Amino acid sequence: MYELEENIIHFVFKAFNGLKRKKENIDLVFHSIMVANMLKNIGCDEETVFIGYLHDIIEDTKYTYNDILEKFGKNIADGVLQLSEDKSILDYVDRKKEFIKQLKKVNDNLIVVEIADKLQNLISDYEQYKIKGKEFLITEANNYEELKWYYLELKKLFNKRINNNHLLERYNKIVYEYFES
Repeated sequence: MYELEENIIHFVFKAFNGLKRKKENIDLVFHSIMVANMLKNIGCDEETVFIGYLHDIIEDTKYTYNDILEKFGKNIADGVLQLSEDKSILDYVDRKKEFIKQLKKVNDNLIVVEIADKLQNLISDYEQYKIKGKEFLITEANNYEELKWYYLELKKLFNKRINNNHLLERYNKIVYEYFES
């Protein structure tokens, strides 16, 4: 495990080299590291953790499904692909609707990766949200209402699929604070 994990971490740092989070001057690679650590902390299996490290590679870098397949095998590459949005769909709402349909077909381990991904996004925005308010949360959405719709739709999906999960409890709490209170 350790050698493969070291290779994945090295690959993730290389893939995200120079890329920053949308609204912060923080290297994007830290998001992937944090997602993988969340998954480790709740006892996910190695493959799920590895997908956590790699979940944004296809979506946000020049690397492709075939790159991941060649380096890390079919199961990991398939998992990453299933968690990747179709960036050719330019309209935010249309892309998110398609992604939600896609998530409905994945296994529960991949749903947990997606929960960790979205939770880490919300956690990283928490301090700025407290200072700047709800408008800070808007990145690629056209407005707050679109973003709210997306996170609430994910909440419904996650809660239908996953029970007794610490990450989901935290996700639900933050989504409530950001979008429902």
